[in-house]
Amino acid sequence: MKKRFIAITFLLLITFGMIACGKNEVSKEENINETNQEQATGSQETTEEQQENPNKCGNTEEQDQAQIEYINIAPEEVRIPILMYHSISDEDPSNNLLVPPAMFEEQMAWLEANNFTAMNLDEALEAMETGKVPKRPVVITFDDGYADNYSSAFPSLKNHNLKATFFIITDGVDNGYYMSSDNLKEMQAAGMSIENHTANHLELNGLSKEDAYDSIKRAQDYLRNVIGSDGNYLCYPVGKYNDETIAIEEELGIKAAVTTQGGIASINDGIHTLKRVRISPMSIDSFASIFSEYIN
Repeated sequence: MKKRFIAITFLLLITFGMIACGKNEVSKEENINETNQEQATGSQETTEEQQENPNKCGNTEEQDQAQIEYINIAPEEVRIPILMYHSISDEDPSNNLLVPPAMFEEQMAWLEANNFTAMNLDEALEAMETGKVPKRPVVITFDDGYADNYSSAFPSLKNHNLKATFFIITDGVDNGYYMSSDNLKEMQAAGMSIENHTANHLELNGLSKEDAYDSIKRAQDYLRNVIGSDGNYLCYPVGKYNDETIAIEEELGIKAAVTTQGGIASINDGIHTLKRVRISPMSIDSFASIFSEYIN
């Protein structure tokens, strides 16, 4: 009888143990299922949040645009300073076309610190035509396409989140003195604009219509076929042009052109004769004075 009781007790203990283990397994499965469900829910919420606000992570152009303070005025009242640089170098202090790299860096830092919006020419032209313009606008341009524009200017522009437009003498690309085609492609991919300074930098008003057309068209073709730029804007070599030049631009679909004539750009001067501000070596106070109407 005693042996029988012990055997029954042993069987009951085994049964209870199996039930307990089963409950533990169920509990583990429930915990795993709950965890997976929470992870799935969290993932779904994250996906929904990203769909509602796809630009939450990273600095996108849309976010940058959203942070710009715009004003709306009559188109004829829009005034945009277009800065004209050439070489960024300290090799020849006597040459006023050369701005030392340290000075250029100081100027770009000032523009960023004072909340200026660097625009490309598409944006500037739209602002002039519609009257919707950033409160503190600026267009930064470079003539000729010197190699130091890539080695000195480009890093500074990127460092201060500024875009710029580079007018290129296309016959000089890849010759070592000017920027290479790879440089230009890289800069364009980074948000810079690569535009037309003619193929050979000859004064357009001294050429026949056929030669002027050829110089502009060859540069436009190079920019479009090799660099991938639209080539919609022209910078006159040495600032020289005439009525025939403008007629050629219109024939080639060039939207606007910049001159070397000093002043603040306005649609009142004509979109094919936009004024610019020549930048030569100067103090930061002199540089700041260019923008006095926007910061006072």
